[in-house]
Amino acid sequence: MPELPEVETVRRGLAEHVVGNKFKVITVLHRRATSPKSIAALTSLKGARVTEVARRGKFLWFKLDRP
Repeated sequence: MPELPEVETVRRGLAEHVVGNKFKVITVLHRRATSPKSIAALTSLKGARVTEVARRGKFLWFKLDRP
């Protein structure tokens, strides 16, 4: 389990590379890892732009320009 300082370091590094970029392709590698409804929701994110990478505890949140 990562410690909070490590998660914050990863968040900062990711933010430098992904903020402002759009999702061009979304691929689910293992269909058993998600439900059909989740796959539909994920594919609807194509074209969404990442506006912020945030941290809530040890979880990373990718904020997008649309819901």
